Amino acid sequence: MGYASRARSMLLVASVLSAAVLVACQSDTEARAREAAEKIKESIPDVHARALSQPVTEEEVREAQLALREVKEYLGEVNGKLDTITINAIQAFQRSRGLRDDGILTERTKRELRKVLEQARSSEAARPPEAR
Repeated sequence: MGYASRARSMLLVASVLSAAVLVACQSDTEARAREAAEKIKESIPDVHARALSQPVTEEEVREAQLALREVKEYLGEVNGKLDTITINAIQAFQRSRGLRDDGILTERTKRELRKVLEQARSSEAARPPEAR
């Protein structure tokens, strides 16, 4: 085997080894990236699950649903049940009022919802009976 032939063989072997190392490194990098993405995903709190498990009474939810209906954020049944539709409506209302949009009926959110109901009731009372 001549010098040129040996050089080509060595170059071919080096190329194959380089490609193998590159593939191994790339799949290792991809695996690490997948692991990192999973860890990040696990660390993000589930806002809906937290909101759905909040300790609120049926009456508080019913009052919130009524107020949310007044501002056209809630179109579901006013039943006092805290579900994802109600949580989404609470979040939309919170965003519209510059509140933290986590779906939690905090005292501040409840206060803003009560204002909506009071305004609706006072404007209803001011209307003549035939217009109601």
